[in-house]
This record gives sequence, C-alpha cells and structure tokens, in this order.
Amino acid sequence: MITYLFNILFSLILIGSNAKIDINNYLQERLSDYNKIEYQIISPKQVNLRKCTIDNSRDLKVEGSYAYLPIKYAGYEDNGKNSLLTLRLKLYKNVLQNNRTIDKKESLDPNYFNIVEKEITSLRFEPVDVKASLSNYRAKFKIAENSILQKSMIENIPDIRVGDRVTAIFNNNSVNIAFAVTARTAGEVGKIIKVKRDDKKLFRARVVNNTTVKIIE
Repeated sequence: MITYLFNILFSLILIGSNAKIDINNYLQERLSDYNKIEYQIISPKQVNLRKCTIDNSRDLKVEGSYAYLPIKYAGYEDNGKNSLLTLRLKLYKNVLQNNRTIDKKESLDPNYFNIVEKEITSLRFEPVDVKASLSNYRAKFKIAENSILQKSMIENIPDIRVGDRVTAIFNNNSVNIAFAVTARTAGEVGKIIKVKRDDKKLFRARVVNNTTVKIIE
C-alpha cells in the first residue's frame, strides 16, 4: 500500500494544533495517484488556518507545480469569505527510467527500464505509466540514459515502414486492381501514407495491414 508522506513547509503562517483545515487528507484524497506529496503554502502570506474551512463546493485546481485550494476564511473583517490557498507542490510517483541510451527509432524493451520513484512536477510532458505495454513503441528520438520516460519521447512502431514493398489495391466502381508499390512514408493501420509504383507514379494510400494499402488518390 502506498505510503503518503507530506512534508509541510509553512512560512509566515499562524497555525494551531486544532486547525479546522486538513490539507494533508484533502490532497491525499484528490491526488491519490502520487506516492508522495510535498507542499508549501505560498499565499496568503499570513493566514490563521484555525479560521479556515475547505470549500468542497469548489474544485481543487492544479496547474504545473501550483495548486489552488478553495477555502472559506473567517478573518477579522470577513465572515466566511471565499478565498484560495496557493500551494507550491512537489509530486512524486513511480516512473520508468531507462538504464541505457536508446537510439532514435529503436524499439522499446522492458529490460531497458527500471521502476523508480521520482519527483515529476517539473516534467514538461506526462510520464509513461509503469504498467503500460511497450512492445508496440519505439523511441521518437535518442533518449539519454537515466531519463524519465515521457509520452512525448515515444511513438507507435509503424505497421509499414519506409522502403517496405507492399500490395496496393485500387477500387473504382467495377474496377478492382492490385499492384506492387514501395512505401515512401511510414504509418500504422488506418493512417495515410505515400507510396510509389514501379513506374515512379506517387499515390496516397491508407494502411490496411502490414502488407497491404488501399489507394485513395
């Protein structure tokens, strides 16, 4: 069972042991995909959490490394005023980290990766799920050793690759013909690629399977 560890950093905050607001449990419930959450209250700079209650009628918003927690605040001049706590987050979860350099277009192998816990808040793109099957993917570009595998780094292995010799079928009313072509671009089933007939005429075709395309123009 995942253990949630909350490293709470308070700066210029007045807080008592009997605070009404339970940020720990609130974040744990709403960000349950993460192994560990660290946060720091950024604003308001001075807030008495004993006068705050979480406003469950509004949603927690997470944008990058910041979260905006809806509260009702009964300050000295305001009674139950809607407000927000701005939190700076560090989110940790299990990710795939490659144990060797992976070359561009190289097929992915599960043995190339270790499952490690990493802070992912600063990642530009979503990490690949540790339970995901990698058998149909390859590296979109060269991936340096010890990188966190992100979805932007990988692409589907095409069913037809550049240079493959495949059969093209053409249907036009009562006319049905088939001829050999060479793939000029790569693609998966359902994608449109360019192919070249032996007389050098180019066509656009939809990939049917790894040996067949259907001419569309």
